[in-house]
Order: sequence, then C-alpha cells, then structure tokens
Amino acid sequence: MNNSARTKAYGRSAMIALTLAVLTIIEFYVAISLDSAIFLMLIALFKAVIVVQAYMHVSRLWSPEGEH
Repeated sequence: MNNSARTKAYGRSAMIALTLAVLTIIEFYVAISLDSAIFLMLIALFKAVIVVQAYMHVSRLWSPEGEH
C-alpha cells in the first residue's frame, strides 16, 4: 500500500470515527431530552450499519474470490 492510499484510508477511518462520535453525542441528548426508545433504536441501527460496512467489510462477502 503506497502512502497516498494509506493516507486516504486513515482519513476515511477518521471520518467514520468522527461520525460515530457525533451520533453518540446526539444519541445521548436524545436519551436525556426526548426519552424516546424509537429514536434511540433508529440512531443505534444507523450506527450499527456504519460499523458493519466500514469495519467488518461485509461488502467483501459478495465480491469474487481473489479481489481483496
């Protein structure tokens, strides 16, 4: 992996981590102010989708063999 690709990967990971942090802060304030389980579940589902796509590489399950 060259430096450009590595820098791009680090930037993407940082952006994902920042997005998850912002969603966690929003989740905290929703829990305190609205006391709504539905909104909390929606935020948690959105965060779970981000984690599964970005960190667990689920999209690779449907790619042809050898294309890593």
